Amino acid sequence: MLMLGQNLRKKFSTTQKECHNIKIITNPIFDFFQLSRLIMKRSFLLAASCFFAVAALTQALVTTPVMGFLTLNLNQGTNFMGFALLPAMELQGVANISAEDRTRIFLQGSPQVTLTDNQFNSGAMATHVLEIASGQAGVGFTSIVIDTLATGNEIILEEEVPEEVGDGVTVKIWKLWTLADVFGAANSAGLTGAAVPENADLIQIPNGTDFDQYFYSTGGQGYTQGWRQVGDFTTNQASVPLDFSGGVALFARSAKSVVIVGQVKPGKTQITLQPGNNFVANLCPVNSSGDTPSQEGRELANSGLQEGLTPGINSNKADLVLFWNSTKKGYDQYYYSSGGPLGTGWRKVGAGNADQSEVSLPDGAYIIFRRAESSVDIQLNQGDF
Repeated sequence: MLMLGQNLRKKFSTTQKECHNIKIITNPIFDFFQLSRLIMKRSFLLAASCFFAVAALTQALVTTPVMGFLTLNLNQGTNFMGFALLPAMELQGVANISAEDRTRIFLQGSPQVTLTDNQFNSGAMATHVLEIASGQAGVGFTSIVIDTLATGNEIILEEEVPEEVGDGVTVKIWKLWTLADVFGAANSAGLTGAAVPENADLIQIPNGTDFDQYFYSTGGQGYTQGWRQVGDFTTNQASVPLDFSGGVALFARSAKSVVIVGQVKPGKTQITLQPGNNFVANLCPVNSSGDTPSQEGRELANSGLQEGLTPGINSNKADLVLFWNSTKKGYDQYYYSSGGPLGTGWRKVGAGNADQSEVSLPDGAYIIFRRAESSVDIQLNQGDF
């Protein structure tokens, strides 16, 4: 079990804040591989022991982020995990953007805010993402940091910052989860380890066409001990990053729980939808329905999906939003109707013109099926905390 503060950097100072008790109802979520019997449930708790005001973030602007515990209750079989908490926001500041190359930004505020070489790109794998956190268009854009330069207080990104984003924009740097962060470098989370993957819990990460599979090897039969990728017997995979706006599947040999301590990411998040199926994490840590509903919980109406998805006069013309329904062993399919016999608004396939705008987003994640042959960027709104 992860201990409170395990993933918090020592440079953070903490003071206790007013306590809240918010618990997500553990609703079933869709199965990543359409295996009907396999469900994951999630609960989130903000309490006196885990709700803090964090100050002096890496010599940058002072903020008071919300911290909490996230309990992932895993059933035997395949479970889908979408992380509603991130490890930490390590920097918030104001930046200007290069006019010649929009992958290059320059953090303002020197000498109070001073970057060091490789600060947010310490290894061969991605470790941090930068978020555009102010303005209207472009807010919620994120990109992996590929280089950090002390000279010029410069950060180089994997993708170009959108053209509509100008100088003086507020940016945040978020640390990405890794296998070791979530499950422990030595598997302290208690996943089933084994000498070979056939006997171990499997972590399955989408790679665009298929899945990369990882497990904790106890050593033997060719595999050395530690986090390993199936088929790679010796390479340490503890630093493999996990996409915060997507998700991973976990095939558990037995039921178990994993506890994560992290920070809520407020506001909007921009994601890119590719043609076909897209797996999208629900980043909101509270629900809009259940025993303890919250007004910050996400529904179809306030999720931000309407602005980015293609509508249609029927489900055969529109993009689809698919929520796994464990009772009927299939997906509830939703779309935004642009008019016609069923009127305008959120509709459910097979439910006529009944308004579906107050349907809650599921815990964990869901699927968006994009019909167009080109990609599109959309902004998701996970609420303010």
